[in-house]
Amino acid sequence: MPRRFSWIAVGFLTVWQLGCGGTAFKQSPKPDSSRTPSVNISVSPASATAGSPDVTLTISALNNFAFHNGIWHSNVLWSQGGVDTPLLATFVSSSQLTAVVPAALMVDAVTAKVRVEIWDNVEGTQVATSSSVPFRVSSTSITSIATPSISSISPSTASAGSPDVTITIDGANFGHYGHFVWSTAFWTTDGNLHDHGTILQTTIVSSSQVTAVIPASILQSPTSVQILVMNGDVMGMSDGYFGYPRSNSVTFTVTP
Repeated sequence: MPRRFSWIAVGFLTVWQLGCGGTAFKQSPKPDSSRTPSVNISVSPASATAGSPDVTLTISALNNFAFHNGIWHSNVLWSQGGVDTPLLATFVSSSQLTAVVPAALMVDAVTAKVRVEIWDNVEGTQVATSSSVPFRVSSTSITSIATPSISSISPSTASAGSPDVTITIDGANFGHYGHFVWSTAFWTTDGNLHDHGTILQTTIVSSSQVTAVIPASILQSPTSVQILVMNGDVMGMSDGYFGYPRSNSVTFTVTP
């Protein structure tokens, strides 16, 4: 009789709790991660050029998907060739994250997928996943590279026998345009960069300015040469720099 009474008591207590809306443990419902989700995130930008520096993505939640930053945590993953790479992500709000795609992932042209996973940090389990959206890394096309131009150089002269001289080149359309493709200044006697051009150590200051170092070794004798900037692949000596856009040339004089 006592055993039967205890079961009746437990049953009565359970019915009473349910009837009154009570519960011993209350948990937030977990999103359903068992099915393939509809498109519920977007990324901006959604593309980059091979050879780009780090790119910061803005990831927005769509269609009632939500990001989390607490017991539940949002992880951003870059998926390429069957390999998932976690991206450094920053929680902005339940509807927005930012994530950094490192340059090392954008060396070559690829199409990757970006997704967000929601993990329970306490239980160590995945509770939701977003849709996967494409991110395209495109190859650099010569026709897409801007043509640089020079408005002035300073100084424009140096004395024979001078030590290294750093010149400032002002103009337009300077910068990085892809893998090994960037603005580089040259010293040339006749415009033939492959055979008679000297690559100058170049620093890109901005889209309108670069600096270049003329080494002392080529400042030994009086001469008059041309300085120009090429937006091209300075590592591709075998192609003779053919096809890459070049600026106008400006005279640099080595005086007696």
